[in-house]
Amino acid sequence: MSVMYMMEELFPKATKADIARAKEDLRKYREDKQKVLLFESEPPETEIQIRRQAALIKSTRRIERAISQITFADVRSVMEYRFLKGNSRAATILYFSGWHCCEKTIDRKITEGILSVADTLLYLD
Repeated sequence: MSVMYMMEELFPKATKADIARAKEDLRKYREDKQKVLLFESEPPETEIQIRRQAALIKSTRRIERAISQITFADVRSVMEYRFLKGNSRAATILYFSGWHCCEKTIDRKITEGILSVADTLLYLD
C-alpha cells in the first residue's frame, strides 16, 4: 500500500487549477516569445528589465519543453501549430483537415495536449 502511495506522489496529476494555469501560459506564449526576441535585439538596460527577460526566457522554455515531451506525435504536432506557432483554433482545424478527421477530433487533441502540458509543468517547476 505504501508503494502505491509513493508512486502517486512521484507522478501527481494536474488539478483543475494547474490546467487553467497551463492554458493561460499557452495562450500567452506567442506574446512572451516576441518579448524575448525584442530583448535579444535590444539588450535590457536596467536590473528590472534583466529580471523580466530572465523570467520570460524561463517561461517560454518551460512551454517549449513541455510540448516537446508530449508522447503522441499527432497531439504534439497540433499543439506546436496551435500554440508555438500562434495559430487560431480555426486555422489549426483547417491546417489539419488533411488528416480527414472532424473538428471535434482536433479539439480532443488540443485538450489532450493541454493536459499533458499541465502534467509536465508540474515537474518543471
